[in-house]
Amino acid sequence: MGAYSYTTVVVEPDGSTRIGVSLQPDESVSVLCSTGRPRAQISVTHAAADVVITPTDPESPTAGDVQVARQLAESFAVYAAEVERLHALTTESAA
Repeated sequence: MGAYSYTTVVVEPDGSTRIGVSLQPDESVSVLCSTGRPRAQISVTHAAADVVITPTDPESPTAGDVQVARQLAESFAVYAAEVERLHALTTESAA
């Protein structure tokens, strides 16, 4: 399966809507997080999908925003460890 990104929009009979963005990137993914600027944000771009994460007020984050940023960092660290673990397992079994 190749790299791709897609968005789904689900509208329920009651009118509620759910939007999902799935990124399955390759080396062409762009992840940018500038430092030393007057606002905090991180952006992920792949194919025609753009995801930008910012605090509720990017120029004046709250303690809650700091907690969310730490949770994101921890989750991404776990994701990286899981990708590495699975890569090692599939590399070993292919040898």
